[in-house]
Amino acid sequence: MQIPEFKEQYRIARWEAVSQAVGHLQGACSVAVLALTDIAQDVTCPASARVSAARTVLEMAIKGVELEDLAARVEELELQVTKV
Repeated sequence: MQIPEFKEQYRIARWEAVSQAVGHLQGACSVAVLALTDIAQDVTCPASARVSAARTVLEMAIKGVELEDLAARVEELELQVTKV
């Protein structure tokens, strides 16, 4: 991998492959959320499974809020930097 053009094309191809995989994962999120909420609400499931599903939903929801908050804070800081 000593040829710079090859390295760059390889990097682009690898990025595109990962980007496509991430897109597929994002598309499957709604299915995963439905599965978790179904398990959390199903009284016939073992309590441990229901608790685990509920905990996962709560943890991911909190993480999502934290990421949105962080993104907003970074955006505000970037705006402040460009004004200087």
